[in-house]
Amino acid sequence: MAVVGIIANPSAGKDIRRLVAHGRVVSNQEKSNILRRVFAGVASTGTKKIIIMPDHSGLSALAAEDVSDSLEVEYLDMKIADSQESSTFAAKLMYEENVDCIVTLGGDGTNRVVAKGCKNIPLIPISTGTNNVFPAPTEGTLAGIVAGSIADNTLSIKESCNQSKKIDIFCNDEFIDDALVDVAISKEMFVGARAVWDISTLHSIILTRAEPVSIGLSSIGSRIENINIDDPFGLYVILDKNVKSEKKLVKAPIAPGTIPNIRIIDYKKITIEDKIFIETHPGTIALDGEREIELLPDNIYYAILNLNGPWVANVPKSMKILSKL
Repeated sequence: MAVVGIIANPSAGKDIRRLVAHGRVVSNQEKSNILRRVFAGVASTGTKKIIIMPDHSGLSALAAEDVSDSLEVEYLDMKIADSQESSTFAAKLMYEENVDCIVTLGGDGTNRVVAKGCKNIPLIPISTGTNNVFPAPTEGTLAGIVAGSIADNTLSIKESCNQSKKIDIFCNDEFIDDALVDVAISKEMFVGARAVWDISTLHSIILTRAEPVSIGLSSIGSRIENINIDDPFGLYVILDKNVKSEKKLVKAPIAPGTIPNIRIIDYKKITIEDKIFIETHPGTIALDGEREIELLPDNIYYAILNLNGPWVANVPKSMKILSKL
Protein backbone atom coordinates (compact mmCIF):
# COMPACT_ATOMS: atom_id res chain seq x y z
CA MET A 1 0.00 0.00 0.00
CA ALA A 2 1.24 3.53 -0.84
CA VAL A 3 1.91 5.45 2.38
CA VAL A 4 2.95 9.03 3.18
CA GLY A 5 4.57 9.87 6.52
CA ILE A 6 4.11 13.17 8.38
CA ILE A 7 6.67 14.57 10.84
CA ALA A 8 5.75 18.05 12.10
CA ASN A 9 7.89 19.71 14.77
CA PRO A 10 5.75 21.91 17.08
CA SER A 11 8.91 23.52 18.52
CA ALA A 12 10.40 24.62 15.17
CA GLY A 13 10.61 28.37 14.66
CA LYS A 14 10.50 29.24 18.37
CA ASP A 15 14.12 29.40 19.56
CA ILE A 16 16.25 32.26 20.92
CA ARG A 17 16.60 33.87 17.49
CA ARG A 18 13.15 35.38 18.04
CA LEU A 19 14.82 37.51 20.75
CA VAL A 20 18.27 38.23 19.33
CA ALA A 21 17.25 38.57 15.67
CA HIS A 22 13.93 39.04 13.88
CA GLY A 23 13.04 35.42 13.20
CA ARG A 24 9.43 34.73 12.33
CA VAL A 25 7.20 32.73 14.63
CA VAL A 26 5.17 30.04 12.89
CA SER A 27 2.26 29.33 15.21
CA ASN A 28 0.94 25.85 15.81
CA GLN A 29 -2.33 26.98 14.26
CA GLU A 30 -0.54 27.84 11.03
CA LYS A 31 1.31 24.51 11.09
CA SER A 32 -2.04 22.78 11.54
CA ASN A 33 -3.43 24.70 8.55
CA ILE A 34 -0.42 23.68 6.44
CA LEU A 35 -1.05 20.04 7.33
CA ARG A 36 -4.71 20.34 6.33
CA ARG A 37 -3.52 21.44 2.90
CA VAL A 38 -0.91 18.65 2.77
CA PHE A 39 -3.53 16.02 3.62
CA ALA A 40 -5.89 17.40 0.97
CA GLY A 41 -3.09 17.13 -1.60
CA VAL A 42 -2.31 13.53 -0.65
CA ALA A 43 -6.02 12.62 -0.78
CA SER A 44 -6.18 13.80 -4.41
CA THR A 45 -3.67 11.10 -5.46
CA GLY A 46 -3.69 7.33 -5.51
CA THR A 47 -2.20 7.18 -2.00
CA LYS A 48 -4.77 6.21 0.62
CA LYS A 49 -2.82 6.05 3.88
CA ILE A 50 -0.95 8.53 6.07
CA ILE A 51 1.20 7.70 9.10
CA ILE A 52 1.79 10.54 11.56
CA MET A 53 4.30 11.24 14.32
CA PRO A 54 2.19 12.12 17.40
CA ASP A 55 3.06 15.44 19.04
CA HIS A 56 1.94 17.20 22.22
CA SER A 57 0.20 19.98 20.27
CA GLY A 58 -1.95 17.67 18.14
CA LEU A 59 -0.97 19.47 14.93
CA SER A 60 -2.49 16.81 12.68
CA ALA A 61 -5.85 16.40 14.43
CA LEU A 62 -7.93 18.74 12.25
CA ALA A 63 -6.22 17.56 9.07
CA ALA A 64 -7.04 13.95 9.96
CA GLU A 65 -10.70 14.87 10.45
CA ASP A 66 -10.82 16.56 7.04
CA VAL A 67 -9.78 13.40 5.18
CA SER A 68 -11.39 10.73 7.38
CA ASP A 69 -13.59 9.59 4.46
CA SER A 70 -10.80 9.34 1.90
CA LEU A 71 -7.60 8.42 3.75
CA GLU A 72 -6.64 5.87 6.39
CA VAL A 73 -4.87 7.83 9.14
CA GLU A 74 -2.57 6.07 11.60
CA TYR A 75 -0.41 7.43 14.42
CA LEU A 76 2.96 5.86 15.19
CA ASP A 77 3.05 3.70 18.30
CA MET A 78 5.54 5.83 20.22
CA LYS A 79 5.84 8.32 23.05
CA ILE A 80 4.41 11.77 22.25
CA ALA A 81 7.15 13.75 20.47
CA ASP A 82 8.96 16.03 22.91
CA SER A 83 12.56 16.19 21.69
CA GLN A 84 14.84 15.97 18.65
CA GLU A 85 15.30 12.28 19.31
CA SER A 86 11.54 11.80 18.86
CA SER A 87 11.75 12.92 15.23
CA THR A 88 14.67 10.58 14.53
CA PHE A 89 12.83 7.68 16.19
CA ALA A 90 9.65 8.47 14.21
CA ALA A 91 11.62 8.44 10.96
CA LYS A 92 13.12 5.04 11.86
CA LEU A 93 9.66 3.65 12.58
CA MET A 94 8.40 4.99 9.26
CA TYR A 95 11.26 3.24 7.48
CA GLU A 96 10.29 -0.01 9.21
CA GLU A 97 6.64 0.59 8.18
CA ASN A 98 7.74 0.94 4.53
CA VAL A 99 6.57 4.53 4.23
CA ASP A 100 7.17 5.76 0.68
CA CYS A 101 7.65 9.50 1.27
CA ILE A 102 7.86 11.79 4.32
CA VAL A 103 6.58 15.36 4.56
CA THR A 104 8.33 17.39 7.27
CA LEU A 105 7.44 20.71 8.88
CA GLY A 106 10.43 22.47 10.43
CA GLY A 107 13.77 24.06 9.66
CA ASP A 108 17.25 22.76 8.92
CA GLY A 109 17.53 21.31 12.43
CA THR A 110 14.28 19.35 12.18
CA ASN A 111 15.24 17.85 8.84
CA ARG A 112 18.70 16.95 10.09
CA VAL A 113 17.32 14.71 12.83
CA VAL A 114 14.66 13.22 10.51
CA ALA A 115 17.33 12.40 7.92
CA LYS A 116 19.25 10.47 10.58
CA GLY A 117 16.41 7.95 10.73
CA CYS A 118 14.66 7.89 7.35
CA LYS A 119 17.48 6.19 5.36
CA ASN A 120 16.45 6.21 1.65
CA ILE A 121 12.88 7.54 2.07
CA PRO A 122 12.53 10.77 0.05
CA LEU A 123 11.66 13.92 2.00
CA ILE A 124 9.43 16.85 1.15
CA PRO A 125 10.51 19.51 3.67
CA ILE A 126 8.21 22.51 4.24
CA SER A 127 9.96 25.41 5.95
CA THR A 128 8.52 26.48 9.29
CA GLY A 129 11.81 26.99 11.15
CA THR A 130 14.45 29.73 11.43
CA ASN A 131 17.21 28.73 9.03
CA ASN A 132 15.44 27.27 6.03
CA VAL A 133 18.09 26.27 3.50
CA PHE A 134 17.22 22.58 3.33
CA PRO A 135 13.41 23.03 3.46
CA ALA A 136 11.68 25.26 0.92
CA PRO A 137 8.68 27.61 1.40
CA THR A 138 6.46 25.08 -0.34
CA GLU A 139 2.67 25.38 -0.49
CA GLY A 140 1.26 22.49 1.53
CA THR A 141 -1.25 21.47 -1.14
CA LEU A 142 1.50 20.98 -3.73
CA ALA A 143 3.71 19.17 -1.21
CA GLY A 144 0.85 16.76 -0.54
CA ILE A 145 0.21 16.15 -4.24
CA VAL A 146 3.90 15.40 -4.88
CA ALA A 147 4.22 13.22 -1.75
CA GLY A 148 1.17 11.17 -2.76
CA SER A 149 2.39 10.90 -6.34
CA ILE A 150 5.80 9.61 -5.23
CA ALA A 151 4.15 7.14 -2.85
CA ASP A 152 1.79 5.71 -5.48
CA ASN A 153 4.61 5.54 -8.07
CA THR A 154 3.13 8.12 -10.40
CA LEU A 155 6.46 9.90 -9.91
CA SER A 156 9.76 8.04 -9.59
CA ILE A 157 12.36 9.13 -7.08
CA LYS A 158 14.93 9.54 -9.85
CA GLU A 159 12.83 12.01 -11.86
CA SER A 160 11.30 13.94 -8.96
CA CYS A 161 14.10 14.13 -6.35
CA ASN A 162 17.67 15.34 -5.85
CA GLN A 163 20.11 13.59 -3.56
CA SER A 164 21.44 16.11 -1.08
CA LYS A 165 24.83 16.18 0.63
CA LYS A 166 25.80 16.12 4.29
CA ILE A 167 28.86 16.64 6.47
CA ASP A 168 29.93 13.76 8.69
CA ILE A 169 31.66 14.49 12.02
CA PHE A 170 34.19 12.04 13.46
CA CYS A 171 35.87 11.80 16.85
CA ASN A 172 38.93 9.57 17.08
CA ASP A 173 37.94 8.03 13.72
CA GLU A 174 34.43 7.14 14.94
CA PHE A 175 31.36 8.73 13.34
CA ILE A 176 29.39 10.77 15.90
CA ASP A 177 26.93 13.00 14.00
CA ASP A 178 26.22 14.90 10.79
CA ALA A 179 24.74 18.06 9.32
CA LEU A 180 22.79 18.70 6.13
CA VAL A 181 23.79 22.30 5.40
CA ASP A 182 26.40 23.77 7.74
CA VAL A 183 28.84 22.83 10.47
CA ALA A 184 30.03 25.75 12.60
CA ILE A 185 33.09 25.56 14.82
CA SER A 186 32.35 27.77 17.81
CA LYS A 187 34.69 29.05 20.51
CA GLU A 188 31.77 28.86 22.96
CA MET A 189 32.59 26.22 25.58
CA PHE A 190 29.07 24.94 26.21
CA VAL A 191 26.02 23.96 24.19
CA GLY A 192 23.85 26.41 26.17
CA ALA A 193 20.80 27.71 24.28
CA ARG A 194 22.08 25.77 21.23
CA ALA A 195 21.19 28.31 18.53
CA VAL A 196 24.13 30.10 16.88
CA TRP A 197 23.47 33.81 16.49
CA ASP A 198 26.72 35.62 17.43
CA ILE A 199 29.10 35.38 14.49
CA SER A 200 32.02 36.69 16.58
CA THR A 201 32.11 33.38 18.48
CA LEU A 202 32.82 31.31 15.37
CA HIS A 203 36.21 30.06 14.20
CA SER A 204 35.07 28.52 10.92
CA ILE A 205 32.18 26.97 8.97
CA ILE A 206 31.91 23.97 6.67
CA LEU A 207 29.11 24.08 4.09
CA THR A 208 27.39 21.63 1.77
CA ARG A 209 25.51 24.47 0.08
CA ALA A 210 26.00 28.20 -0.39
CA GLU A 211 23.09 29.78 -2.27
CA PRO A 212 22.51 33.55 -2.57
CA VAL A 213 18.84 33.31 -1.53
CA SER A 214 19.56 31.50 1.75
CA ILE A 215 19.41 32.84 5.32
CA GLY A 216 21.87 31.60 7.93
CA LEU A 217 25.53 30.67 8.05
CA SER A 218 25.48 29.24 4.52
CA SER A 219 24.76 32.74 3.20
CA ILE A 220 28.34 33.66 4.15
CA GLY A 221 29.66 31.07 1.74
CA SER A 222 27.38 32.32 -1.03
CA ARG A 223 29.30 35.62 -1.02
CA ILE A 224 32.36 33.61 -2.03
CA GLU A 225 31.08 30.74 -4.16
CA ASN A 226 27.63 29.64 -5.37
CA ILE A 227 27.23 25.98 -4.40
CA ASN A 228 24.00 24.09 -5.13
CA ILE A 229 22.44 20.91 -3.76
CA ASP A 230 23.82 18.73 -6.56
CA ASP A 231 27.34 20.19 -6.85
CA PRO A 232 29.89 17.47 -5.88
CA PHE A 233 31.80 19.76 -3.52
CA GLY A 234 31.39 21.96 -0.45
CA LEU A 235 33.12 24.97 1.09
CA TYR A 236 35.35 25.54 4.13
CA VAL A 237 35.51 29.12 5.44
CA ILE A 238 37.75 30.44 8.25
CA LEU A 239 36.34 33.43 10.15
CA ASP A 240 38.56 33.67 13.26
CA LYS A 241 38.56 37.33 14.38
CA ASN A 242 41.86 36.85 16.25
CA VAL A 243 43.72 36.62 12.95
CA LYS A 244 44.72 40.12 11.81
CA SER A 245 44.88 39.55 8.06
CA GLU A 246 41.72 39.05 6.03
CA LYS A 247 41.12 37.73 2.54
CA LYS A 248 37.72 39.26 2.03
CA LEU A 249 35.06 41.37 3.79
CA VAL A 250 31.44 40.46 3.07
CA LYS A 251 27.93 41.25 4.27
CA ALA A 252 25.61 38.29 4.71
CA PRO A 253 22.17 37.64 6.29
CA ILE A 254 23.23 35.21 9.03
CA ALA A 255 19.79 35.41 10.70
CA PRO A 256 16.47 37.05 9.80
CA GLY A 257 17.01 40.82 9.82
CA THR A 258 20.69 40.45 10.82
CA ILE A 259 23.25 41.38 8.14
CA PRO A 260 26.68 41.97 9.69
CA ASN A 261 30.07 42.62 8.11
CA ILE A 262 32.06 39.39 8.19
CA ARG A 263 35.80 39.01 7.81
CA ILE A 264 36.85 36.03 5.73
CA ILE A 265 40.35 34.92 6.72
CA ASP A 266 40.60 32.06 4.23
CA TYR A 267 38.43 29.62 2.30
CA LYS A 268 38.60 26.65 -0.05
CA LYS A 269 36.37 24.21 -1.90
CA ILE A 270 36.29 20.74 -0.39
CA THR A 271 35.54 17.32 -1.86
CA ILE A 272 34.90 13.90 -0.38
CA GLU A 273 38.67 13.39 -0.31
CA ASP A 274 39.28 16.18 2.21
CA LYS A 275 39.47 15.82 6.00
CA ILE A 276 38.80 19.10 7.80
CA PHE A 277 40.44 18.82 11.21
CA ILE A 278 38.75 20.70 14.06
CA GLU A 279 41.32 21.97 16.53
CA THR A 280 39.39 24.59 18.51
CA HIS A 281 39.72 23.72 22.20
CA PRO A 282 37.71 24.45 24.21
CA GLY A 283 34.75 24.87 21.90
CA THR A 284 31.62 23.37 20.42
CA ILE A 285 30.37 22.16 17.06
CA ALA A 286 27.05 23.47 15.79
CA LEU A 287 25.13 21.34 13.32
CA ASP A 288 22.69 23.16 11.02
CA GLY A 289 22.59 26.19 13.29
CA GLU A 290 22.47 24.52 16.72
CA ARG A 291 25.38 23.68 19.03
CA GLU A 292 25.38 19.93 19.63
CA ILE A 293 28.93 18.68 20.35
CA GLU A 294 31.35 19.87 23.04
CA LEU A 295 34.98 19.65 21.93
CA LEU A 296 36.95 17.82 24.59
CA PRO A 297 40.75 17.85 24.97
CA ASP A 298 42.82 14.84 23.92
CA ASN A 299 40.34 13.91 21.18
CA ILE A 300 40.84 14.25 17.44
CA TYR A 301 37.83 15.70 15.59
CA TYR A 302 37.40 16.09 11.86
CA ALA A 303 34.69 16.55 9.23
CA ILE A 304 34.23 14.92 5.82
CA LEU A 305 31.88 15.86 2.99
CA ASN A 306 29.45 13.05 2.11
CA LEU A 307 27.53 13.09 -1.19
CA ASN A 308 25.06 10.42 -0.06
CA GLY A 309 22.63 12.57 1.89
CA PRO A 310 18.83 12.20 1.93
CA TRP A 311 16.71 12.34 -1.22
CA VAL A 312 14.68 15.55 -1.44
CA ALA A 313 11.70 16.10 -3.72
CA ASN A 314 11.89 18.99 -6.16
CA VAL A 315 8.28 20.19 -5.95
CA PRO A 316 8.29 22.66 -8.92
CA LYS A 317 9.95 20.08 -11.18
CA SER A 318 7.57 17.34 -10.00
CA MET A 319 4.49 19.47 -10.63
CA LYS A 320 5.67 20.18 -14.18
CA ILE A 321 5.99 16.44 -14.78
CA LEU A 322 2.53 15.78 -13.33
CA SER A 323 0.98 18.50 -15.48
CA LYS A 324 2.00 16.56 -18.58
CA LEU A 325 0.60 13.20 -17.49
